[in-house]
Amino acid sequence: MSQHAKRAYSSPLREEAARRTRATIVDAAARLFVDRGYVSTTVRQIAEAAGVAVRTVFTAFPGGKSELFREALDAAVAGGSAVAVGDEPAPGRGPRPGRVATGTAGSDAERIVEQVVRYGADLLERAGGLLMTSVESSGADPDMRRFADEDARATADNARTIADGLHRHGLLRDDVSVEHAAHVFYTLGSPQVHALLRRDCGWDVDEYRAWLTATLRATLLR
Repeated sequence: MSQHAKRAYSSPLREEAARRTRATIVDAAARLFVDRGYVSTTVRQIAEAAGVAVRTVFTAFPGGKSELFREALDAAVAGGSAVAVGDEPAPGRGPRPGRVATGTAGSDAERIVEQVVRYGADLLERAGGLLMTSVESSGADPDMRRFADEDARATADNARTIADGLHRHGLLRDDVSVEHAAHVFYTLGSPQVHALLRRDCGWDVDEYRAWLTATLRATLLR
C-alpha cells in the first residue's frame, strides 16, 4: 500500500479518535463542574475522570478549564430550536417563544406560554447544572462571572422579546406592562428557580413544567 493510500485511510480514523477523546474529556469535565464546582475541579481530576493524560487535555483544550467549560456548556445547550414572536430573539440561553398564529387571543397566548415553558425546561434539564455552576462560582472566578453575566444578559433580552411580542399582539393583561412581564419571564424561567424546585425541592420535570405554565398564565395573560 502506498504512503498516500495509508495517509488517506488512517486520517479519518485519527480524526474520529480525536473527536471521541474530546467528547470524553468534555463529558468528564461537565460532570465534575456540576458535582464539585468550577473552582474545586482541577484539570488533573478531569484527565483522570476521562482516562487520559493531563497533557492530552491541554492538547485538546489549550485554554484549559475555561475552554472546557464553554465546550461543555455549548454541548449541553445544543439541540434546542428557537422561534420568535414577531422579532427574532437575541442569541443565548433564555426562554424562547412561539410565533402568533390565527385564532383566539386566549389560545394564542396559552400556546406561546406552553412553547416557552417547553423550550426553557428542556434547555434547563440539559444545561441548568452548568449554568448554576457559573452562577455559584461567579464570586470566586472571573471566567465564571463572565459566563454568568453573559447568560443573564441573553436571558433578559429573550424575556423582553417574549413580553414585547405578547404585548404587541394584545395578549398581556391590561395591568401588566412589558417591563413587568419581561421580569416575570426572566425570574421564573431562570436556572436558579429551576434548581430550587428540581434539585432542592425534588420536583419532577412534569411538575415543574405544569407549575411554571400555570403561574405564567395566571400572572401575565388575559
